[in-house]
Amino acid sequence: MYTALLAFTTVTALQHPLPTRRQTKLRAGFGAPKPKPPPKKEYSKKALEKSHERFDELKARERGTFVVDVYCGVRDASKLWFVGKIGHDLATPPESALTALSHLLEPHAKFLQPVLENRDLVWGLARGNSEVEVAKGEAPLELVEPARAKPNHKPGFAPEWYEPGEEGFYVRRD
Repeated sequence: MYTALLAFTTVTALQHPLPTRRQTKLRAGFGAPKPKPPPKKEYSKKALEKSHERFDELKARERGTFVVDVYCGVRDASKLWFVGKIGHDLATPPESALTALSHLLEPHAKFLQPVLENRDLVWGLARGNSEVEVAKGEAPLELVEPARAKPNHKPGFAPEWYEPGEEGFYVRRD
């Protein structure tokens, strides 16, 4: 008897006239798939070529481009090895350009000088095309810490390459 009464009340029970929860496909972004992360920047021939093209574009501009020479060495050591040149615009400080290109600069420095592998690196910047003056002590070489890079910082990199048997260019610091 109770089962019949329970079945009767379940069937005849009045439901709320308005649904308490609306089923919608769009819920203000909730439940949407997460955006894909940007691809990892890696050290490759293609990445170096693309960065060198950007360097050439920046260098070809008549105004608003700066070129700096980049040196890398081991902390507490006297040698800083020449790694290449960075081209950047007025909106990009050289320290930020260094950070934006770190995915290319660090592996390239270690490729040129295996002694830098697994070491704590320091970075030095000098005025563009001043390698000889820096080596003679006539132009300053400033040790810098990489700074935060913004997405609109798009510097270019012209890497240094060695000929077979060449040891590489370095300067001594005091």
